This record gives sequence, structure tokens and C-alpha cells, in this order.
Amino acid sequence: MNKDMIHEPRFFDNVRALVEWGAEYYGNDTVYSFRPNPRADIVKKSFVEFRDDVRALASELLSMGCAGRHCVVIGKLSYDWATLYYATLSIGGVLIPLDRDWQAEDLAATVERADADFLFCDADLKEKAAVIEEKVRFATPTVYLGGKEDDLSIASLIEKGRKKFEADPDAYFNAPIDAHTMSLLVFTSGTTGKGKGVMLSQNAILSDLSSVIPYMDFGKKTVGVLPPHHTFGSSVMLIGHMMIGSEIYISGGLRYVAKELKEQEPEHLVIVPLYLETFYRRIMANLKEKKKEKLVARMIKVSNAMLKIGIDLRAKLFGEIRAAFGGKVKMIISGGAPINPEILSFFEAIGISTLNGYGITECAPIIAVNRSKNPVRGSVGHVLDIDTVVINNPNEDGEGEIWVTGPNVMLGYFKDEAAT
Repeated sequence: MNKDMIHEPRFFDNVRALVEWGAEYYGNDTVYSFRPNPRADIVKKSFVEFRDDVRALASELLSMGCAGRHCVVIGKLSYDWATLYYATLSIGGVLIPLDRDWQAEDLAATVERADADFLFCDADLKEKAAVIEEKVRFATPTVYLGGKEDDLSIASLIEKGRKKFEADPDAYFNAPIDAHTMSLLVFTSGTTGKGKGVMLSQNAILSDLSSVIPYMDFGKKTVGVLPPHHTFGSSVMLIGHMMIGSEIYISGGLRYVAKELKEQEPEHLVIVPLYLETFYRRIMANLKEKKKEKLVARMIKVSNAMLKIGIDLRAKLFGEIRAAFGGKVKMIISGGAPINPEILSFFEAIGISTLNGYGITECAPIIAVNRSKNPVRGSVGHVLDIDTVVINNPNEDGEGEIWVTGPNVMLGYFKDEAAT
């Protein structure tokens, strides 16, 4: 085993195999927790309960004809979203996650371009759904995530599907899955241009995360804040955390994050640099307000000196600062943009290891990431074991186009052979 590995690597043939294994391995541990609304009590779902909901929803999706078909989902991260993700992929369907904040006309155009057969949409986006329905003919009426009693909702499909699964479980278990064909169609306007549809297979997603997980010292709980229409928010959060058996508390939204971190006491976070920078600015503003900037700076110097002789006092010295994150966060994984070295040094100094990485949607998404053991500060870490990376035609500074080969690389761009 590689000296930096913390866990034995695990590999899965497809997403259905992963969710079944998760329930068998982690059992009644909590996989998702959330509040149905900001004032509601917290609901907890175990790995077994989640698997059963996936089986039920997948069975109903089979009866609707979703197997092998294009299913658009427009919504924020929710329990319904996670269940739909697993259920669709578990019957060989193609999931197309779109940004709920896009204008209705842009959503409609993208849905039409994606050859969508089914539409799943957050219940508070019915006006946008109506615009999309005017432009695209679907196989069934729109299904709503978080829908009410009179809606065709994910919850109602799960209840219908329970009876179907009980009557014929083999229909679910035998639903064909080709892990090497398109399972996710992700439209990105990121680093490689606007509006390209990235075709990803289940093998790409699973191999990517199976190559990351062994090197990460994950905790048992996190707070999910990333939008799921990005692969960083879906692959890393939904697939990665199923592999490691970690609970995801699904955030109610940006306005609640600060309160949720203190309440939920996560042990690690998966965020983009913007979140990290915001946390840093708030901490520094608070220290300035309390006139503690110089005191903390001196404490950091003392702490760093003690670390050199093997004494770690960071949890005690900086407990008040770390309390803003719930007090238990030991690791932050970040990607999507460079992080200011000053911010990295600060979080490391107070005892929160920040591991930066690099990736793009086209690589499902991770290409390189720092490891919990022996991180390389000021870099995006080690290239994944499954990948080969070449800098093509580097200039005198070593800069050039990054070429990547590996099983996590996309199948191509949807309906765009020239760009592929």
C-alpha cells in the first residue's frame, strides 16, 4: 500500500453496486440529515433507508420508462435530489443536472438541446417548469422535488415504487447498466468554454472518487453546501461520501450555513475557495472588532514553534476561532480556483488542514489533489493514480496546455464532435 494511503481503495462496477454496498457496510449509520423546512425538526436517513428509497424510486422510474432515457433535474441539493441521482443511474438512465438559477428561457433551450424525455424540478420553480414545458414535450408530467400532496412528487413516486419493488425486485437488480456509456450529461460554462455538454460515464465518476478517497482523512460528518449541478457538488459529495460512510447534513441555504456549522459540528468540509475566503474575512473582522489580531498572531507563532518539537496545542489555543465551524473541523477540501497562500497558512496554523486540488468537469472532476499525509503546500497536490498528465508545448516557465488521459476522462461533448 502507498505510504500516503489511509484507507484501502474500493472499486465498484456501477452506482447501483455502490448504494447496495453502502447499506450492507454502514447499515443504520446516518447517510443524510436535513430539515424539510427551516423550522422543522431534523430528519435522519440511514444508509439502509436510503438504499430502500433508491430501490423504490428506481422501480417506479422503470415503470415510467426512464431506463436509458434522458432525465433533467433542476434543483438545489436535497434528499430528493440525491435519491433521484442514485435511482436514475441505478437503472441505466441518463441524468442531466441543470442550474436552478438560470433564466427559464436558457433552461428551456438547454433541455431541448439535451433531448430530454423527463423533467424533475424543485417545487418552487413551477413557473420555470411551465416555460420549459411549452418548448419541450415530455413523456410524463413534471415531477417535483419537495412537492406538495397534490403534486406528482419524488415522495409519491417512492411510495408507489415500494410496492413494485416488493412485487418484482429482479426488475431493479437486472436493469441493464453499461458503466462505460453516458450516465451524466453536465452542461458547463467553465474553463473550457460556454455551453458544452460533457458526457460522463459511471466508470469515470466511480474511478475518479475511488482514486481520491484512500488518501483522505475524512471525518464522519460534513455539511453539504455545494450546488449539485456541478460535478464537484455531485460526484464528490454524493458518490465520495457514500464510499467513506460519512453523514451529509444538507444545508438549508447560504443564510443558514453559519448557524448550521455550529449546530452540526462537522469534521470536514468540501467547499470552493469563495467559501473559504468568506470564512477567513469574517474571522479576521471578528478578531479586529475584539482587538485580538496581535494576540492571535503571537499565539500562532508560539503554536508553530511548539509544532516543530511535536507539541500540538492548536485545538486549545484556537478553540474559540474554530468554534465558528462547530469546533470539530479538521480538514477542508477545496477546488475550483487558487487559494491565497495567506489563507491556507492561517487555517493550517489554527489546526484545520486545507487540501487544495485541481479538476474540470471533463475529468469527473478531479485530476489532482493534495493528500492528508504529506501535502504539498502551494500546489494542487498529486495527480491521481489513474491519470497521466502531460504539459503540452510548455513555455520557458513550464506553462502549457494540460493533457490528461485516464478512465475518468469524459466520453466527449454532446452533439459536438468538433469540440471533442
